[in-house]
Amino acid sequence: MKSSANKIICLCVSILMGIAAISLFVNGRAAEAADVDNCLCHSNKTIKPFIHIPVKNGDCLSCHKPSGQNHPRFKKEAFSLTDKGKAGLCNECHERKDTKKHIHPPVASGDCQDCHDPHQSNNKFQLKGAGASLCYNCHEKSKLDRAFPHKPIAEGKCLSCHDPHQSDQKYLLKFAGADLCTTCHDKAKFAGKSVHAPVATGDCAACHAPHGTQLHHLLKHLVPDGMYQSFNKSNFELCFSCHVNTLADSEQTDTETNFRNGMFNLHYVHVNKAEKGRSCKICHDPHAAGQPHLISSKIAGFGRWRIPIRYTNTNVGGTCVVGCHKQKSYDRINPIENP
Repeated sequence: MKSSANKIICLCVSILMGIAAISLFVNGRAAEAADVDNCLCHSNKTIKPFIHIPVKNGDCLSCHKPSGQNHPRFKKEAFSLTDKGKAGLCNECHERKDTKKHIHPPVASGDCQDCHDPHQSNNKFQLKGAGASLCYNCHEKSKLDRAFPHKPIAEGKCLSCHDPHQSDQKYLLKFAGADLCTTCHDKAKFAGKSVHAPVATGDCAACHAPHGTQLHHLLKHLVPDGMYQSFNKSNFELCFSCHVNTLADSEQTDTETNFRNGMFNLHYVHVNKAEKGRSCKICHDPHAAGQPHLISSKIAGFGRWRIPIRYTNTNVGGTCVVGCHKQKSYDRINPIENP
């Protein structure tokens, strides 16, 4: 009887030691056994359409490092990130995004989670917001509200022009100067025998506001669109921001403009009228033209008719054959008497 009791005691001790060993193993190694099947409490991390690949593959340990503490008893101490240096963890898998001249501030500070959810999202790339709504978390939307917004702004497509991480161009632009504009706009419209100086240097922003303005065509300052315009310098604010604003002031001049017959100022004749002064854009294309001096070959006329212009340049003047008047010539040195 005594022998049987001893056997029972030994068996109980063995069982208790086994339980203790198992408990020790669980307490010490439970966190290391983590995978998507064991992270059942966190199953809500895989219910959205765009899931981070490690999460989707159940590879939680690629980002979360077990400490040996029993989880979930120890909620915070059981795991730590494999790299606590903010973007350092992301850089373990992703190519670095902070190597160029201009870096988006959240990227520079390693705060990837300002824009991205590390587990899942309703948006591509696990972004925390869709389109411009994400940008407006930091950038003030009211500064971009304009009567005439740039199309990408109106559609919330900031990334049409800007790289969200880094760029060698200022303002995180994807390309420099006009190379950015011609990713959408027809490059052929900006080439010709004569090219407007800002266009030639790729400085489209000299005349146009890239996000939007209160004026048509994204113009920074006023310039009339129609055929006729009463002469008021404020109506030509954009042109006169670069060009001398006295070129049409006087009927006689030998300094203000080269568009003159002797001293007779032909800019004055065309522009300086109380009612039917011509807009600059009637004769000149603001981007480029196939004729000298940005002179257009056809301009808006009446109804569907487009007025033709054929211009011949000389060293001292030129000749215009236009649909709205007879052939006219001018010479700065020896004035020509036109019919």
